[in-house]
Amino acid sequence: MSQSTDDRTRADGDFAAAVYDQHATALLRYVRGLLPNDPHRAEDVVQECVLRAWRNETALAAQRNSVRPWLFRVARNLVVDWSRRDRVRPLTFGDDDFDLLPGPADFADQVVRRCVVDQALSGLTPTHHQALRQVYHLDRTRQRAATAIGVPVGTVKSRVHHATIAVAEALAGCGVTAAEW
Repeated sequence: MSQSTDDRTRADGDFAAAVYDQHATALLRYVRGLLPNDPHRAEDVVQECVLRAWRNETALAAQRNSVRPWLFRVARNLVVDWSRRDRVRPLTFGDDDFDLLPGPADFADQVVRRCVVDQALSGLTPTHHQALRQVYHLDRTRQRAATAIGVPVGTVKSRVHHATIAVAEALAGCGVTAAEW
């Protein structure tokens, strides 16, 4: 290794060491405040900040103010980025982990309920089905549903009322009470 490369490596190490010595304690305290339940990740954030400072030594040396504000901004951005990344990653489950899934473990009940409701909805007239779809499925106000269908608001209200009664009767015929759906 040449003398100039050896000097540069030593200087780079000195910069990183100086940044760590001057700012690591305050930076770690700040990051632990952002991640109170994960001290190991807080230490990882501090290490990543020092690494990024070392990579950007030239730009940071050109600044006249302290490196500390830059380090704190990088730390905050890392915490935000890592938390977003963790929320987006899908959970993976093995064959024995279905009891860890949220909600009921038996999906058959949900399928049966959906089939019963679909059967009840299929017994509606097209106009009643259209009114229910506009108001409940598309989450529109009765005024907007009336505009979309092209009928007066009172007609939409009437159709929704009669459709709801018809669905409740069809579900009761299948043994489903209003409290269950």
